[in-house]
Amino acid sequence: MIDLIQESIKELKLHNAKKREDHIEKLLDYYNGNDTSHYISKMFSGAAFREIPPVESNITRKFINKMSRIYTIGANRNVNDKYDELTVLKSARMKHVERMTRLCGTIATRVVWSEGETPYFDYRPIYFFHVFFDDDPFVPSAITYPILQPVEDSSKAGEMQYAYWDAEKYIHMNENGAILNEIPHNYGTLPFVFTHRENQTDSFYVEGANDLINANEHINIAMTEMQLGLRFQMFGQPVMVGAEMGNKQRTGSDVTLELPEGATYDIVAPQGSVEGVIENIKFLVELVAQNNHLWVSWAEQGGEVPSGVSMMIKDLERTEDYQDDLALWKMYEEDFYRVEQKIASSFGVTLPKELGLDFKEPEYPKTVQDQILWDKHRLELNLIGEVELLMEYNNDLTQEQAELTIAGNKQRNQKLSIFEKAREATQRTPSIARDNADG
Repeated sequence: MIDLIQESIKELKLHNAKKREDHIEKLLDYYNGNDTSHYISKMFSGAAFREIPPVESNITRKFINKMSRIYTIGANRNVNDKYDELTVLKSARMKHVERMTRLCGTIATRVVWSEGETPYFDYRPIYFFHVFFDDDPFVPSAITYPILQPVEDSSKAGEMQYAYWDAEKYIHMNENGAILNEIPHNYGTLPFVFTHRENQTDSFYVEGANDLINANEHINIAMTEMQLGLRFQMFGQPVMVGAEMGNKQRTGSDVTLELPEGATYDIVAPQGSVEGVIENIKFLVELVAQNNHLWVSWAEQGGEVPSGVSMMIKDLERTEDYQDDLALWKMYEEDFYRVEQKIASSFGVTLPKELGLDFKEPEYPKTVQDQILWDKHRLELNLIGEVELLMEYNNDLTQEQAELTIAGNKQRNQKLSIFEKAREATQRTPSIARDNADG
């Protein structure tokens, strides 16, 4: 009986794992726009797709990117110069990690030490993986995931191999579980960080953007049906009454129909409303936007540009989401730093104990006058310096370039000021002379 129960549990786990992998694959397909037509093909007959190609819209990528703004806005990590050298790729990589976490719900990111003339950390997200636990069901102690190895024999190109990592070693296995290579890594920690879309409740894995994918699927179905409707509505459906079934005749402007006595011929157009389908699609987009605290602006003629204040009010719920996400990603940044410390130490590099971290707050557009007053306010209170202010307006400048630019501008402005004073004095001289003459 015990063996039967264990086997049933094993089969259930395998079933759930396969189900999750299939779902993650679907999420990634919609985000990347990879042949999503096969997800809706079962909704149509084979003849439908011979009439028109299926519509494959991609609102998923746009929404996911808009919802993921922790690293779009940016983060400053104040550690030391050595850490800056090691993490030259981190800002760009973390932007992608955030988006994939938002999409998939839970992902693993491997922290990789890339050796060379100038060593650096790289960050490789993994979407299909299995984790193992010791005592805490929310803290993995090991991970395994499939890897596709390049091979010389093309017939073996589809053979999967697997990587296994724990806090001590890396194991390379084939699809049958045979060990191909085993390497101790001496990190003293699992070199992975697991990020979740939101706080976990009763499971290690968190659900991904299911509502968004479902909406995208419904939109693809609706738009495909609309295009089919347009095709048949444009040309109409020929209808013959009183003729035998086999009496099919070609029609056209250059063809004269010969009908049996009493037979009638007509072209019937569908009564469906294209406008109704479009409104339904807009409703689906707006619904999924509202559920994720976003707002959609459809293309309209005219209208005033919204102010920063009005956008802040409209964006209030999303701002609250941002603060919640901020707390999560501060925790994940600490997780990444602890792993980086361990890996760097194994290669003889010691990083400071604490991570200095500052996430930038979202900003809203200001009028020119508001921006001038705000910049002046910050300068007067010494909240920012001239160099930092210039670098805000030009992110491509280094601190040294900004300092040189400001010094050069001050010098030119000073010379211009002297010139203007001299010109004004010259312009006043004739007038003074005339006044004296008149006197």
